[in-house]
Amino acid sequence: MISKELLHDKFRGAILGCFLGDAFGSGFEGMNPEKARFHMDNLDSPSVHHFVSKKFPRSYTDDTDMTLAVVESIIQSSGVSPENIAKQFSLYCDLTRGYAIGAIKSVLALRAGMKWYEVARIVFENGSFGNGAAMRVSPVGLFYHHDLDSLQEAAIQQANITHVHPLGQWGAVMQACSVALAVNQNPKESFKKEEAIIHLREVLWCGPIEYIKALNKIEEMLAQGKKLQAREVVQSLGNGVEAHFSVPTACYIAMNYSPDFCDAIRAAISLGGDTDTIAGMVGAIVGAHVGEKGLPVEWIEQLEDGPRGLSFARDLADRLFETWWKIHQTS
Repeated sequence: MISKELLHDKFRGAILGCFLGDAFGSGFEGMNPEKARFHMDNLDSPSVHHFVSKKFPRSYTDDTDMTLAVVESIIQSSGVSPENIAKQFSLYCDLTRGYAIGAIKSVLALRAGMKWYEVARIVFENGSFGNGAAMRVSPVGLFYHHDLDSLQEAAIQQANITHVHPLGQWGAVMQACSVALAVNQNPKESFKKEEAIIHLREVLWCGPIEYIKALNKIEEMLAQGKKLQAREVVQSLGNGVEAHFSVPTACYIAMNYSPDFCDAIRAAISLGGDTDTIAGMVGAIVGAHVGEKGLPVEWIEQLEDGPRGLSFARDLADRLFETWWKIHQTS
């Protein structure tokens, strides 16, 4: 049984962990593994826990921006309401934060009055299989960490606003489930990988075969008992914007490196490719495992703290936990 205090800390850890991974990963997006590693090695101070460079600001991108909107919606609706999430996207998404063209068109369509259930096909006729639904889904993993069946449904519901392709939807399910499993881990112990694989397989078995195949690869890679080189991870699982080539990668990195948050984020960034999203997803999973108390203070101090910055994100995490607690405190 997780104490109220620890659970609260884990809610904060996941939201701020996503913020950190996104903000620190954004400066390396699009690089290949060798270039990403080179820049990291040359930017680090003597402490491996501290990135120091004015060239790469610690502001967040669309990943965190949409995550905060999902948190606000869950608080307002006491659960996942696609209609309300779409409303939050319309009101608060800051399209200057590195949004992809598909997401920009979707948000603009919502602002023009299009129904939320009509938006997903305006860019991709068959639906997007990008990782946009997965990058913002960590609040769903937190709010439904106690009920994986409800989590699966909620993750797909929030995905449907922009991602109706099964690969995009089930990438969100895999990420949300990984966050939920991390909530239930002991923050002082290593991630229980074998147990997590079993739960993930049970949740993903009725989804696209690509995720089961990726899960099998993850199991094989973890069984080697070592941390593979970035190029090996990319060749096996990918580092792209497609959900099935990034969500499994994030899950593998998180399980293999947690509870060391700093090493997990560094490993995610070293993969190159879609670094902000992969590192953001890793940060959410590991943050849910270790809580805010397990996050590096010197990293947190570098994050932006404007109107919707660090203080706002921490306050939203608190309110999300309070909403969950009011519903479940008697059970």
